[in-house]
Amino acid sequence: MTALKLSRRSFIKAAAVTSAAMGMGGVAGTAFAEEPYTAANSAGEVRRIRSCCRGCGKMECGVWVTVENGRAVKIEGDESAPHTMGSCCNKSVASLQACYHPDRLAYPMKRTQPKGEDPGWVRISWEEALDSIVEGINQVKAKYGGEALFTMGGTGRIWCMSPYAGYGSWFMTPNTSVAWQVCKGPRHFSSALTSEYNHSWSASVERPPVFTIWASTPEGSNYDEAGRSVVDEAMQADTFISVDPRTTNLGKESDIHLALRGGTDTALALAMCDVIIKNDLVDWGFVKRWTNAPFLVVADKEPSGPDAPHIFHGPNFIKTTLLTQADLQEGGSPFKYMVWDNTSQSLKWFNATGQLAAVDPTYDPAADPECNCWEGEQPWVRYDGEGHKDTWSRRTFAGQEGEANVREGHSQAWMPDPDAFESIDPAMEGQFEVTFKDGSKHTAVPVWQLFAERCDQYAPEKSAEITGCPAEQVTEAALVYGTRKDPRWGNGGILYQLAVEHHGNSIMNCRAIELLTCITGNTDGPGGQRGATKIDVNYMGNFSDQSYSKAIDSPLAHPEIMEKQLGRDTHPLFEWWGLWANANSIWEAGVTGDPYPVKGGVCQSGDFMNMGNTTMAWECLKQLDFFFDIDLWHHPTSELADIILPCRHWLEVPTPRQSQGSGGALGACVPCVEPLAETWYDPEIVEALYQRNNIPWGWDEANPYPTLEEKLDYVVREVSPSWAAYVEEFQQNGWWDVKKLRPDDWGTYRRYQTGFLKKAYTEAPTPQNVIPGFNTPTQKQEIWCTVMETYHGAEGALPDYRPNPDSRERNPELWEEYPVQCLTGRRIPVYFHSEHRQLPWCREVWPVPRVEINPDDAREWGIEQGDWCWIESPHGKIREAADLFYGVPRGVINCEHTWWFPECPAPEHGWRYSAVNQLVNNSIDDPHCGSAIVRGYPVKVYKAEEGCPEGIIADASDPRLKAWQPVYEGRA
Repeated sequence: MTALKLSRRSFIKAAAVTSAAMGMGGVAGTAFAEEPYTAANSAGEVRRIRSCCRGCGKMECGVWVTVENGRAVKIEGDESAPHTMGSCCNKSVASLQACYHPDRLAYPMKRTQPKGEDPGWVRISWEEALDSIVEGINQVKAKYGGEALFTMGGTGRIWCMSPYAGYGSWFMTPNTSVAWQVCKGPRHFSSALTSEYNHSWSASVERPPVFTIWASTPEGSNYDEAGRSVVDEAMQADTFISVDPRTTNLGKESDIHLALRGGTDTALALAMCDVIIKNDLVDWGFVKRWTNAPFLVVADKEPSGPDAPHIFHGPNFIKTTLLTQADLQEGGSPFKYMVWDNTSQSLKWFNATGQLAAVDPTYDPAADPECNCWEGEQPWVRYDGEGHKDTWSRRTFAGQEGEANVREGHSQAWMPDPDAFESIDPAMEGQFEVTFKDGSKHTAVPVWQLFAERCDQYAPEKSAEITGCPAEQVTEAALVYGTRKDPRWGNGGILYQLAVEHHGNSIMNCRAIELLTCITGNTDGPGGQRGATKIDVNYMGNFSDQSYSKAIDSPLAHPEIMEKQLGRDTHPLFEWWGLWANANSIWEAGVTGDPYPVKGGVCQSGDFMNMGNTTMAWECLKQLDFFFDIDLWHHPTSELADIILPCRHWLEVPTPRQSQGSGGALGACVPCVEPLAETWYDPEIVEALYQRNNIPWGWDEANPYPTLEEKLDYVVREVSPSWAAYVEEFQQNGWWDVKKLRPDDWGTYRRYQTGFLKKAYTEAPTPQNVIPGFNTPTQKQEIWCTVMETYHGAEGALPDYRPNPDSRERNPELWEEYPVQCLTGRRIPVYFHSEHRQLPWCREVWPVPRVEINPDDAREWGIEQGDWCWIESPHGKIREAADLFYGVPRGVINCEHTWWFPECPAPEHGWRYSAVNQLVNNSIDDPHCGSAIVRGYPVKVYKAEEGCPEGIIADASDPRLKAWQPVYEGRA
């Protein structure tokens, strides 16, 4: 059996050689701008086509694709893309091998053998495939109900994300199993609770003076930030803070490394908040005016709230112990939240009626002089601008152009001067006696005082035992982060990423980190937490354009359907969130039939290995009556399908693409080569299925099944007269700077003040939707979370460290048998989650899964570099090859995730060898959003005397890698 032979030094050297080889042989050519959405006929020519790489699903890297005689021969970085600095990673370069891979699916396929065996795939026509899918899904729906169906989706290539919403009006199921639940979703869930949906992204592309990266390694993987960009941001910062249990490639260059214990992020964030508070580094102007910190909590009040629901996706009626005018007087408003005014020594209100327009079409916030206003203060300026391209904010609000440390190609944004109270001064601490309308007397305390007390519970000297971070180091980091380099704005946001979502306390982790950025004044400021780049380009893949047609139904519009959502009984916040079912609950229902059977579904760009227990997920899929998959490849998930449909590679498809995070860029995927054989584009596949069901698909009731060209014209309608014009301009001028395209929105900071933060990015600005504040029930950035309080009581309103049931604190007996903490999910430079295992350039430099082990632990366990090891939990065991690394603490290992082996036979393709989520406890997860606990659980580790799993490619010399070399002939 073969051991892992590639050392770290050898891998880096091999990767560098490979990258250099890929960069050779370029031929100058002409730009591409002639065809609207199909690849140009470039026979006899060399063309350079500007596009957006989707070799991973996380970053929008600008690339040039060189096409010679109709064949893509080179991919390199696009210098016009400042958000990626012209970088192009090995996954991007290897896309050439993916596009021309001999194992790509070229035709629809049908199973001929029972599930669990080699499927015996046979080629069928598209007509038969589509008809079979419609029949199979509708039979399950007729027999068991729509709830017996589920959709299953992967990560963000946009055009293949129909499982997130696109099957809703056909399946009418409340059940979606989407990787979003463990990847960005908890951050979006948390920020929607606290401030704004997907406001977790920080504008690190603006190179803040204090660069803080928390729980990620994008430098090697382009995770939400291009690797080259992240390195630039870290290296130019005055101070670089890394928060991670292990020493990462970039983290080793940090000025401060907070090596916390995995899963203790909430305790660390609150400890840093405590330092900020006790050293008076709070942005008091922002915190008093734009958060609910001064609102008063009455602990013995019966929770109550407005009769009108607060709507995120599911309507819910807020029940809070925050004091309102309705508590104090007959006819008082439940939207008027009370504060104690130090100036007048009396109660004053803030009127949070800005949310009413979402539920009451007769309410006009622009006509209400008290809407989102403080008592006694001047009303906000009503919008009277002229649309998306106007510069209303610059004309209306005094301020200056920001002075962010932007790269060439990025413009500055307008920075309005902070507005201040004219007459009131809300109290932030104290106890105030209030008399309710029934005559009863109660004590009211500001939210801020309760928050400060919570932070004090995790003061650095107290939390050190939890986090493992020395108190003096935490204090130093907090002081550096909170002490402003420029008195006008904060030092920057925090780039917090995937790992905080995986320990069973993801929402508390994310809320605590966001509040650290909030109280230091980094909300929507230079380099701060700005959220997703907002521009009104509707993607085709998740079909948000459906909302424009009243003829299109959705399960979200049917409470009786959503009540059946799997996991809602144990995760009550799902009623408010509505956007996924609990993956763990879907697998369990499929295996047990409880609370009802799960019998059919679809997978599109996803897999069963990403969350929950992999073994249980496999058993669930195996028992389905009907299942279909849309993908590029045969893979373990597709081997349990009844029908497989072949889709197109990113080099073959057209779509607009904006930065999903705060990158502020807009570009496009432009087809570079003709598509393979009978492959179809994902949006066209889904539309064809809808057409066979006689369910309208488009936004126009008079044209329910638009052509691809019509869809493309529609999605760019607000930025270009047509898709053809859009592509031509993109080819000639490169990536757009969204600050320039939308000066009042993305081109302005402090949008909570101007009113553009609340406005949906698809809406044209009007006096009715340009309203200052946030999209929370209190219209403030909520330190005291009223939605969380509604569903989980006052004890859930403030972030708190709550270890999961299998943690060492709560289950010490378990750790006696399984004494090692297993971290997982590290970024691998040549792979994207489960992808690219069959690409020779990637596989030859990283042939097998590795588990990082501290050398001192390895010595004690009798393990040497490259030895195969068993990693075992109470729920399963796997093998990975030892990679000895002092950057991992003793008592901790770091496994790689979602491994399978394309060279191994169907149906399993070797997933049982190394897929790490076999170790996961499927019965526990985050109590708020349901994210599976896929990191930080207890295991034991010992040498695998059996060595390498039989039949896998274990080193770069394996001749089977040559069989995966590109095939250029026979693509028609």
